[in-house]
Amino acid sequence: MNHLPFQLSSSNAWMWVGKLAPPQTLLESVPRTALLEALRAHAHVPLTLLISPPGFGKTTLLMQWRESLLRQPSAPTVAWLSLDEADGEANRFLAYLIMALETAGLELKSLSTLAANQTLDIYPQKTITSLLQELAGDGRCSVLIIDDYHLVAGGPVDEILQTLLERGSQWLHLVIASRSRPDWSLAKLKTRGLVHEISTGELVLSLDESQNLLGGGGVQLADMARVHEKTEGWAVAVQLAKLWLVGGSGSLYGLQSFSGSVGDVAEYLAEQIFKELSEECREFLIETSPLERFNADLANTVRGRSDSAALLAQLVHVEALLIPLDAQRRWFRYHALLTEFLRPRLEADLAARIHRAAALWLAERTDWVLAVSHAMSAQDIPLAVKLIVDAGGWELVLRKGIRYTQSLLKQFDGPTRRSEPDLLLVEAYLHAKLGDFELSAQLLSLAQVAVCGDPRLERDFTVIRALSQAYFDQFENINGEITQIIDQGPGHAHEVLGMATLQCVSALAALAQGRLNDALDFSRKARVRMRLVTSHLGENFCLIHEAQALALGGKIVNSRAVVDEALVMAEENFGSESSLKAVVGCFKAQHLYWQGSWVEAQPWIQEGWDSLEHIDGWLDVFAATAEVSWRTLMRTHGLQPALSLLEKVEQLAKERRLFRLSRLVVLWRVDLLAQCGQVTQARQQALAIGLDSQSDTQDWRCREAAGLAFARLQLAVGASASACARLKQDAEALMNMGLLLPVWRIRLMEVLAGHKSQGEFSTEDVKHALGPILQNDLTGLLLEIGPGLLPVLEQIPEPFAGMAMVMTRLRGWRAHPVRARAQFSGKELQVLELLADGQSNKAIAMALGVSENTVKFHLKQIFRKLSVESRSAAISAALRDGLLDPRQ
Repeated sequence: MNHLPFQLSSSNAWMWVGKLAPPQTLLESVPRTALLEALRAHAHVPLTLLISPPGFGKTTLLMQWRESLLRQPSAPTVAWLSLDEADGEANRFLAYLIMALETAGLELKSLSTLAANQTLDIYPQKTITSLLQELAGDGRCSVLIIDDYHLVAGGPVDEILQTLLERGSQWLHLVIASRSRPDWSLAKLKTRGLVHEISTGELVLSLDESQNLLGGGGVQLADMARVHEKTEGWAVAVQLAKLWLVGGSGSLYGLQSFSGSVGDVAEYLAEQIFKELSEECREFLIETSPLERFNADLANTVRGRSDSAALLAQLVHVEALLIPLDAQRRWFRYHALLTEFLRPRLEADLAARIHRAAALWLAERTDWVLAVSHAMSAQDIPLAVKLIVDAGGWELVLRKGIRYTQSLLKQFDGPTRRSEPDLLLVEAYLHAKLGDFELSAQLLSLAQVAVCGDPRLERDFTVIRALSQAYFDQFENINGEITQIIDQGPGHAHEVLGMATLQCVSALAALAQGRLNDALDFSRKARVRMRLVTSHLGENFCLIHEAQALALGGKIVNSRAVVDEALVMAEENFGSESSLKAVVGCFKAQHLYWQGSWVEAQPWIQEGWDSLEHIDGWLDVFAATAEVSWRTLMRTHGLQPALSLLEKVEQLAKERRLFRLSRLVVLWRVDLLAQCGQVTQARQQALAIGLDSQSDTQDWRCREAAGLAFARLQLAVGASASACARLKQDAEALMNMGLLLPVWRIRLMEVLAGHKSQGEFSTEDVKHALGPILQNDLTGLLLEIGPGLLPVLEQIPEPFAGMAMVMTRLRGWRAHPVRARAQFSGKELQVLELLADGQSNKAIAMALGVSENTVKFHLKQIFRKLSVESRSAAISAALRDGLLDPRQ
């Protein structure tokens, strides 16, 4: 049984009417027996396409096929989705698709809530992945029927459906009706037997089918044949002919002598039917023709009348043209042919008034996309802009997401977006979130002039500028103005989100400057306000900032709990595959890294990178993800992959104008090269950035990274005393700021430097350094120091919990030290794979199409690069260095 996951009384319930179920027409339709048999024969095929111009009975056939499926003893889940032109935006389409499947009986959990609220993930592939997981978990094969696909074809919806076809055909059979063939690789799909297509020629009514359709109207057999001849079996034209003839005023004389094309026949019939209607009905049809769907209330609103329900009752006999969409016959749409017939008859001034009235009606029901579309059709730009403001303005980005807001903005042309202050602010915020510094700065510069004198706009400008500064890590001059506005408090309830957002930015600024108490205070106060306005997204960000402040202040257990709380909240409100969960997962990976659970951290890291490449982020996210990535990658795969990762981060920092992240990458690179024995390169990098003078930096992140990198380099060249002196200085400075976690990392490195410098060490000093590490389960920081710490750990009289695991891993790394991995050519990697497969030189030569001497040459190069002398040793070294997959 179909069910709806929302209340029909809700303000946006109208949006689903007529889209998630087929039309509720009472018209008699001839059974398309042959076509239904063809559909049954191809029911196993993943994609069925019905392609024809309007009026050939595509929708009727789909309705009959749906009923046929539902009558089966073990009926599959059958979902229906009718599309409008506004559904071409990726997330709007996905929302309707999800609701269609949910209505048909699939349980899609949080996805249905996100779809109903139009708050799906910014990255459509995340939603698709979640949907495929739910389909796989359900296990049944579902049929999704999509009508009027031509209205959205050629855009992102194409990509979505192709992805579902490629990855979900085991659980989802697509049946698509369209006026034109989708621009997909249909020829390739057909050769693989994945497509069943029904064309216009197959949809044409046969003479018998036309006669069956006309037979109920008392039409003579000879007249039926003439109608079939003139209409050429075009289903809608046959219906119109029947409607005209049964009405009593029609005559076949005009039709018999008609010599126009079949299209002209339909227009002729429509005109004959139209002129037989009362003047009130004709006016009603013309005045409601701009509406995609309507009920009596909407029709009354746009017409300025109260008689629409009565007129709809009078028009019940023209169902071939006025199609009911719900069982209660309250909602209707026009057949495409009637729309094309009516709209040219609507005067421009009247059309504008109707569009304007429709926009206001839709806005009351929160369908802002269609509301703005009607306002623009009325060429009423002030109204369209007002609707954007009423919808929330820049807050739409937080409440509905980037994609939804983009779908609103793209309805305005460039000059309008640049001249309207509200649109300028929304677009500036969007481009800040997308990492486009130049465009965001340019838009903010234009907005700064445009907002002068308007208190609301000036406050919004302050919020957007602060958010932009946060995304581009520019906190130098941010505190005073924000603090002043926060202290004033929100003047109106709708400003609460703005105030909460400013407090979030203040928390980020405090984190950047090492003011942990302020960061905690701002993030917690912001969360209270985010709750007041039910911003789950904002709450998640507040939790992230709070967790960072707690961790940096040494409250690791508390921080860990807050990160887990953020993960639960992200999954409950945005789904298990959401981009937000991936962002929170970056900090979960950081905690796992600190705990020494490096293997468990990897999936979170990978998911984080996959999302960060497509969504917005800020420096703390990128820095946490990057550092955990390169440090673990160095140990598992060696120098070169870690260097490649840092190059990727450096490019990202450059694109997003994150100068502090660029600085961190250079410092991390010195650290990495020094650990891997590349002392000359490390020294060159250090000299280039003046690493010796980094100790006086005011930025705690760079100070910590510089101290660790400097110590690594000094230890590599035997200058342990110099490393100790620098580390003591850095630890003291960081301690003065209350940054305990960075201090603990520095002191562990200081223990290593002291051991190498003096050859002996104070047990008390070691216990002092290790105490916080053990109390907070931070054994990952011992692994971070590396095998050089083994002599210290081996002399501790009372082993701590987890000591054996840590020491085993450190001994393994000492036995196989991190070193520079030589670059391997594609051919050398192929030889390695065949070598691991046990192939002889001759077999390898034959497989690669080269001579045995060439194979021997490649083997010699491989042995040299791996520092081995035998085939078995080469295989072992390649497995150890990650050149070969051990699972293969």
